Order: sequence, then structure tokens, then C-alpha cells
Amino acid sequence: MPVSVLLIDDEVLVRRGFRLALEEAADVVVVGETARVADGLLLAQRHRPHVVITADVTELARLRACVDCGVVVLAAEGTDEQLHRVLTEGARGFLLKRSSHEELLAAVCAVARGHAYLCAEMTGRLLDRFEILPPPEEADRGLGLLSERERQVLIRMARGRSNDEIARELYLTCATVKSHVSHILAKLGQPNRMHAALLAQRLGLLSRTA
Repeated sequence: MPVSVLLIDDEVLVRRGFRLALEEAADVVVVGETARVADGLLLAQRHRPHVVITADVTELARLRACVDCGVVVLAAEGTDEQLHRVLTEGARGFLLKRSSHEELLAAVCAVARGHAYLCAEMTGRLLDRFEILPPPEEADRGLGLLSERERQVLIRMARGRSNDEIARELYLTCATVKSHVSHILAKLGQPNRMHAALLAQRLGLLSRTA
């Protein structure tokens, strides 16, 4: 079943660009778009989308109260205060309007599965603050150790894919994918796939095709 998405943004060009990007994915369908949150609430009740993408953070609580969906917030600029407010209000994703189309699709897929997603810029800021990941120079060295197939697996991990989904996309067995994941974690020096996925986002791998 495809992931249904509703777009709410007062910038026509932003909506149009994101709609075109989303509709390129075979498993995503845009069920509606509007410039006004009030209209968006009505569309959300009518279509019951899996994910709502909105630039307006003032109505997050009301939006989530009227329909059971994941919300991805678009922001012109990301600040720590804005991120805190968005997550406190119950959004599951946070993107900047300059985020790549690949990140947009990754956020939609992750949030539709019940996961959270932050754009690479905000993820990097949080990880640097808490020193969860190695410095960029060390991370780049670890990335250089990966084979081309391991890079493909890592990119899909960062997009929120499960081992089964990665196996189907790359025409591999699930056992082979698990083996690749183990090698990726060892080469990058990461304790689990979540940290490896965050590292991939930080290094900008989602903007690359694989």
C-alpha cells in the first residue's frame, strides 16, 4: 500500500517541487496540497494521509488531534529552539526547505513507518553537541573502507529501510544484508545501525544516488 502524503505550505513553488519529487517514488502518493492550514485540516480529515508535510508549526497539536498521522515540519531556517518546539508538539520529522529531495523522501518513508527523521544539518548539530559520532575526518576515513555494495546498503539504512526491504531493493538475501551491516558497523566503528545511519546522514550520503 503506498504512503499517502498531504502537503501544506504557502509557497507554491515549494509545494510543486516537493510534489514532483514525491510522485517520482512508486510507493508514495500525494493525496492533496494547500496553502492554508485551515484547509489542510479539512483535507487531512477527508483523506486520512499517513504523513502530513507542513511549514506551519502553530497548528501541530490541532492537526495531530484531528487525524492519526505522522507530521514532518518544513522550516526556512533551523534553530535549536524551533526544533525543540516542533518535537515537543509531536512532529516526527524536521526538514529545512533547502533539504534535498532524497531527504524529503527518506523523511516521509521513515515517519510513515513510525520512526523519527531529522535533516542532516540538524542531525549533525545535535550529534556534534553530544559528541555521539566521530569527527568528520575520522568518519570519512571509515567511509573509504566500505565497498560499493556496503555503501548502497548504508544509504538505505539511512533512509530507514529494514534488512528485508534492502534485500528486495538490491536483489540480495536477508542473510547477505545482515553480513553487510555487520561489516559496515565494524569499518565505521559504530555500535549499532542507528548510529551508522546517523553518520551516513551527517556525511551527506542521502544526496548521492545508489
